[in-house]
Amino acid sequence: MAESGKDMTIIVTPKVYDRLVEDHEKRLQDIIKRENVTFMKLNDKGDAIGPSMTITDVFTYIYFFNNDGVYDYKIIVSLEDATRSWAKELYKHYKKQSTAME
Repeated sequence: MAESGKDMTIIVTPKVYDRLVEDHEKRLQDIIKRENVTFMKLNDKGDAIGPSMTITDVFTYIYFFNNDGVYDYKIIVSLEDATRSWAKELYKHYKKQSTAME
């Protein structure tokens, strides 16, 4: 997706970031350096797991994980403006709790 040229923000947990650095450091650095990508790491040091979200001008797709970090097949897919607005607020919440990686 980063190679498409579309502006995007990626926010990951500290555990996911550490795993990316450990297993895919060069690829991660290539993504972080892209001008169209803002890559952020949550400041939370705990095991909190937020949802995975895709928010576009047209649709919202959100899927959730259970307390064990396992995808539990609970998803929201919507074309409604109200859902997109709510998802953007949730995104802002996580973004405020994150630090941009450079």
